[in-house]
Amino acid sequence: MSTLESKVLGSLVGAAAGDSIGAATELRTIGQIKADFDGWVTTFIAPPQDTFGRCNDAGMVTDDFTQGKFILEAVLDHGGEVSDEALRNAFRRWMDHPFYPNFTGPTTRASMQRIFNDTRPSLQGDVVESEPKQEVVLINNGNASATNGAAMKAWSASLLSLGTPEELIATTYNIAQFTHNNVISVSGACAISTAVNAALSDEITLEDVMAAAIKGADQGYDYAEQHGAMMMAGPSVARRIELAIQIGRMHESWETAVFEIADIIGTGLHASEAVPAVFGILACCGDDPEQAILAAVNSSNDTDTVATMVGSIVGALHGIEALPGNYLPILNKANKFELEDLTSRIVQLHNLDNSTNSFIPKTILQ
Repeated sequence: MSTLESKVLGSLVGAAAGDSIGAATELRTIGQIKADFDGWVTTFIAPPQDTFGRCNDAGMVTDDFTQGKFILEAVLDHGGEVSDEALRNAFRRWMDHPFYPNFTGPTTRASMQRIFNDTRPSLQGDVVESEPKQEVVLINNGNASATNGAAMKAWSASLLSLGTPEELIATTYNIAQFTHNNVISVSGACAISTAVNAALSDEITLEDVMAAAIKGADQGYDYAEQHGAMMMAGPSVARRIELAIQIGRMHESWETAVFEIADIIGTGLHASEAVPAVFGILACCGDDPEQAILAAVNSSNDTDTVATMVGSIVGALHGIEALPGNYLPILNKANKFELEDLTSRIVQLHNLDNSTNSFIPKTILQ
């Protein structure tokens, strides 16, 4: 397997594994995770009945991975163009998923209502724009839409856009704005896509990846603002990534780091929590991909989303060989996936020399 194939497959498997394992711990505090599961969760288990993922068997993924995979496949079917038609096809396919009501987050649900006139309820609540409680139109949509649903699937943008940093930011925005067209969500999405893109390159260090994410978050915010995305009041994703990295570096073990990351940064639905938390975890244990995924799985709150993003980055950085050997067969079997075939389609799209990566992001070298 070429380096590029290993990294692409590693990103896919890492993201899917993080999503699947993290579905069991979602919504719980760290204390509840340790108490309810008799310690840290370290493998695939069926989510309990009090979680969004209660419909899943062990090894099955949620929307965090499924949406990104559907986007990848739809764009590949359209010759690699991230078009409105491709995105509509991807999200129409997501709406037909049997567990759509369980997993659809509030901002995505509002977008599906607007685009497809979908009226089905979500088990994850509403945002202001979906069911206004008053006649006035609130500025910035009441600052309620800056969620992490764009960032959770931003790894798909990285696998579709291996060229210039400008191309990557534009591709990330095109995907993000379909459901999360606001500056904070896009900033978070660009932090993740830029990190994955950097991790796919040869001879890239973890420090390079984190530096790329900070620049990507700033560039994504500016790009979104320039292209008419809705403004949102809220913390800077980039500045909170910097803070999270400082916290992560102070800990030798993720078993202590996750407490401080959860308490200070947060691991919740807001993009300025979940995305920075990813890089706090990476700063602590990103050189060990399995441990980084497990840290995210046990970090509390929106664990499947945080773990999906962590897994996509460490899988790309270290390659499929660095992940536990049981991840790929379990995920393929439980979800009826063929992730090796999807990897081949992605590699073929770019017509690159499969023995090397020639797309080192300029953002981290300038």
